[in-house]
Amino acid sequence: MESLSLTQLFGEGTTQTENTLVISKHSLFGLTPSTNNTPESLLAAILLTALQNFQGVITDENNQPITDENNQPITFDNSDAFELIKIIEWKPFQLFRSNQSYINHQIIVFQYAKNQ
Repeated sequence: MESLSLTQLFGEGTTQTENTLVISKHSLFGLTPSTNNTPESLLAAILLTALQNFQGVITDENNQPITDENNQPITFDNSDAFELIKIIEWKPFQLFRSNQSYINHQIIVFQYAKNQ
């Protein structure tokens, strides 16, 4: 099993020192960088960036999905390939809050610690 790099989990341009972790907003998947990004949108973008290493749709060089003979996107699942973390996307579903319709996208994160 392999370990994930900082770039795989947090995107290009991520650096760390003993006391800091610096993540470039522009490299986070699905985030439009702004000085007013909410903590929730930043966390979701970090999780979506990490999820790309675990599950997804195979795309061509133009970021278009590659499909099979039935015109269904070809997907991959590497969720068991990494030693200490597993991230999976749960099927989206619709819900209503305050008379507004929302699509709920869920990501499940499993973190494994070695038994000492």
